[in-house]
Amino acid sequence: MRERRREQAQKEWRKQPLSQFIEQKRGDIIDKHLHEIEQVLYRFDQHLTEKIAEQVDAEIRDVRDAVEDDIRSFRDNVLKQDSDLNDRTAADRLGFLSQFYNELERQNAIAGNPVTRPLSEFRETHDFDAGRPHIPFARMKRFVNWLTQPFSRAFWLCGLKHGTRLGEVLNTDLRCLHIDHPLFWEIIDEHDVSLDPRIRDRPDTILIYEQFNEGTEIPNEDRPGPETEGEVRERGNKRKEEGGSILPLDSELKTALLEWLLVRPPTHGHVVHPVFTTCADARRATKSTVHARLWVQDYYMDSIQKFAEEEELEECPTCGEDLIEENLADADKPGRRFRCRRCRTKHWRSIYWNNGLDTAQKMTFHQARHYFTNAHSIGHTELHDGAIPDKVRKKRIRGDSNTDGDTEDQVYKQKKYENYDADVREPYLNGIYKFDIYDNPISAVGEGRDT
Repeated sequence: MRERRREQAQKEWRKQPLSQFIEQKRGDIIDKHLHEIEQVLYRFDQHLTEKIAEQVDAEIRDVRDAVEDDIRSFRDNVLKQDSDLNDRTAADRLGFLSQFYNELERQNAIAGNPVTRPLSEFRETHDFDAGRPHIPFARMKRFVNWLTQPFSRAFWLCGLKHGTRLGEVLNTDLRCLHIDHPLFWEIIDEHDVSLDPRIRDRPDTILIYEQFNEGTEIPNEDRPGPETEGEVRERGNKRKEEGGSILPLDSELKTALLEWLLVRPPTHGHVVHPVFTTCADARRATKSTVHARLWVQDYYMDSIQKFAEEEELEECPTCGEDLIEENLADADKPGRRFRCRRCRTKHWRSIYWNNGLDTAQKMTFHQARHYFTNAHSIGHTELHDGAIPDKVRKKRIRGDSNTDGDTEDQVYKQKKYENYDADVREPYLNGIYKFDIYDNPISAVGEGRDT
């Protein structure tokens, strides 16, 4: 019976490979990401059966008939011709196809993965970091110190200190914070908030909820909280780490969060209390309100546009000659810079937002996620005083998938075998960069005093 059922399952994978794969993924990833994968798969299927089938002297019935040259055709004639896609996104979409064919092979529905070599070729010949703005550490430090509003400082530091996504920050609640300070406990008591049990005994930490879809009610059975109704979320979380991520607070982020909480509009009467609220009605901040505060020049003094305006150079600081502004529309090279006509010196102005630029050249909040990752890797320690171990940086702080490594490694990476202070907090605090925002930041647990 077991053999018959296995054979029947494999037959279904042969007959309807696309729908079988999509159905298998359903529930494992958020709906928005699943829809993106589905679009890529069916777009490739259409290209294969409608375009390639007309050009080759062979019968192509479905995606199981694809060969390496078909993948290259899709890569070069569909993905790379899409002006909205940068190289990294194109590689990600080829990666979706590779996942699909790996599963077909596992189900005995195809022999070999035709995506492996074309994807490898693409990765070898493209620099995926080149489309991102080049931001020297001194310039990022200047930007963070330039911020004057508590909201802006706390919000940007959530991205820069942890590599946290925009939606994940917006979904953070007071119950997700545990700050070791009397002012915090006073605010918590005033709002009658019960901390999430995952951080209740871990001072100076912040919890980022694990993966869920937009429209999910939080808290719920998987994300415990007080016995009240939850709040339906407008945005989902992509965090891969099961059970969510418990992230240590360093002294700068701790101080910035306390600063913000002191002026944060109170949310008395709310069922769930967001950390970041709008000043007008004390509701949870949305993507549009954050976009306005952090980027729109005319309304907010801490916008990227205003910083860019102050960074404008009219003459060379070295010799006084006129400057040429470069890379305003060319995403092949990172960053924006001024080049002197006379002495040829280059002056970076790389933190900038302008709707005339390609997305990869803009300083967005998501840029902070990449900046955190790259600046704390071993190869980039010249940017600051230390580095964060790869496993801690990617898996525990960024919340990426923790599926690599051998079987034994998987066992000992489980949280139940982990000493949080020694295995996560200490290496993080030893490596996290400092922007020197405060003369006397409030010391964090594990940083400047005993844990």
